[in-house]
Amino acid sequence: MQEEGILGDGSLCMFNVFEATVIWDGQIKSIEINESETDPLVGMGLLDGYELNIQGFAGGLVTIKPLS
Repeated sequence: MQEEGILGDGSLCMFNVFEATVIWDGQIKSIEINESETDPLVGMGLLDGYELNIQGFAGGLVTIKPLS
């Protein structure tokens, strides 16, 4: 399936969309994956209800934990 998406610069782009199943915080979730020819991105929908911390330097830690 294909869907149209709006990029960060406001331009429109067509994406191939696939369905996948992931285990997230011990729960099975069905998610959509948008194919693109760029670096991988994590969808914000998957992070709903979680805190994301990124240490912004080479080798820095990335942590994701549920909001309390």
